[in-house]
Amino acid sequence: MDHLQRQLSNISLSGDQDVLSTLQDEDVPKLLFLSVDPSRMTKTQRYADLSGANDALGASQGVGGIFADSESSSNLRLLEKFKRCLAEKRITPLRRELQCRLLSLSCVKPDSNSRSTLESNFSDESNVLNDGEEDILRFTELLEVFRLPVPTEIRENFECIISSKKIPLTVGPEKSEGSTFFVEPGCTVIAEVGDSLSPSDVFQLYEILSGTARGDEKARELLSPELEQDALEKVPGLKDVAFYYLVLEMLRKEMINRLYTHKLHFLFDQLKKMKFGEGAEDPHIDGILTTLGRYPIASRSPGLCLVFLMTEGRRGASQDLAKVRELFEKQYKYAFFVKNDPTAEEIKSIISKLKAGRYKYYDSLVVWFMGHGDKTYLHVKDGRIHRRLELIEPVTEIEWYIKKPKLFFIQACAVKKDRRRFSSTCQVKAMRASTDSLSVSWRASAGSEWQDKYADYTDMSLVNSFADTLISYATMWYQYATRGEEGSLYVDTLVDQLRQYGHKESVENVLQRVHYNVNMVSLLHSEEGQDIKWKQAPFFESSLQKVFIFPKPEV
Repeated sequence: MDHLQRQLSNISLSGDQDVLSTLQDEDVPKLLFLSVDPSRMTKTQRYADLSGANDALGASQGVGGIFADSESSSNLRLLEKFKRCLAEKRITPLRRELQCRLLSLSCVKPDSNSRSTLESNFSDESNVLNDGEEDILRFTELLEVFRLPVPTEIRENFECIISSKKIPLTVGPEKSEGSTFFVEPGCTVIAEVGDSLSPSDVFQLYEILSGTARGDEKARELLSPELEQDALEKVPGLKDVAFYYLVLEMLRKEMINRLYTHKLHFLFDQLKKMKFGEGAEDPHIDGILTTLGRYPIASRSPGLCLVFLMTEGRRGASQDLAKVRELFEKQYKYAFFVKNDPTAEEIKSIISKLKAGRYKYYDSLVVWFMGHGDKTYLHVKDGRIHRRLELIEPVTEIEWYIKKPKLFFIQACAVKKDRRRFSSTCQVKAMRASTDSLSVSWRASAGSEWQDKYADYTDMSLVNSFADTLISYATMWYQYATRGEEGSLYVDTLVDQLRQYGHKESVENVLQRVHYNVNMVSLLHSEEGQDIKWKQAPFFESSLQKVFIFPKPEV
């Protein structure tokens, strides 16, 4: 009996219910895959680390549980269990791993604290969630999703973390059945893809890899161990093991992440060609390809919506807020926070508090500013803030929202004040990357000329903080934005279009329709006794790298 077995023989979960007794073999690899935080996967550690000290159980009983190894080595150990299942053609190694992890989490004893609400959180200091606490949150949620009993110790730990880290209650009891908040949305989407695949589909994906591997060392590393289609057909859950093992290995080697999934897109595109021929259409695989082209939005709440609302001297402001609240809070189920008449320091403070770990689980971020402004500044209580430097840029630099869609909606005038012109030049030099040197078939979708020039310099590990950001403005630079007793033309039109099409089409398509409708409305402005007819022209700028579609409202 090895060290692991000796530990398990001496430890048991409290209560008479066996967590694993009702879990089907098909669900074991899925549950463990969903428990992974892809951001912690690393390609720098080798499988050799899985032996010796890194594979042994430590004696410490701290936040990391009975396991003394790091989170990265824990993920590598999980990969080894997936690999062993494929070699042995059975699920037992993963069942044992799941039991080990549950035992580990039962040993964590976080400090308790009073519960909190979303509003009160913005007046508290930031709190960071450690790896062990995040694991407890995910596993508790997953056990509920799979309708498994949650061990008493883990449930108590979960409640303590929710309290001490001031995670809003809206992500707990009010969630709909089967929904997730703490599980990485990219994993949720991949799991849905995995559920739709047949054993033959998974086997053919490995066949495609075999063909690609002739000229690609990374692809060759993904092929071990060899698969047998007959085993994938007959052993319950082995098909899922093979698919998730492939995805986890690609994550570890930094071949994919939640944003860059074009290598998976390539595999499924090749699968469609293999099954149906060149140029063929298939609703199933085409649906997978469409899903991979979108930002993963799978959590509940799907995002956080912040509203900075200036009411002083702005008739119709309350009507605008009511429409935005109805759409985002009631229909799209976003966590919703409003700050009325904020000062510049209050806005900066609220943005700073978004760095707290409790806000990392939102799949998207929406920020509204409704007030007066000019081209450079937005007017706040007793002062002003720079549009970009003090509102947009600080939000985009928050770690939790890198690679996630960040949408800004600015209802404010952009009249000319202190206009300054400047020019700059920059010499660009491409830097060869070491993380993504692959055969042509694995590269991003682009023409051959672009591939020849840039493909060897692509790097998925670094993302510009301004990427994945969309900013929609009520009016073009140097012009006014209309507003009346019943609210503003821009907010009226934007809410109307988002309500109808936001969950069906990309946000860019919706905004094009907003621009069209706003520009059709004829406006009248009286100045110095003269009536002037004019039209308002909204616009947006976007660095979104995937399609963003709001979640479908619940009926």
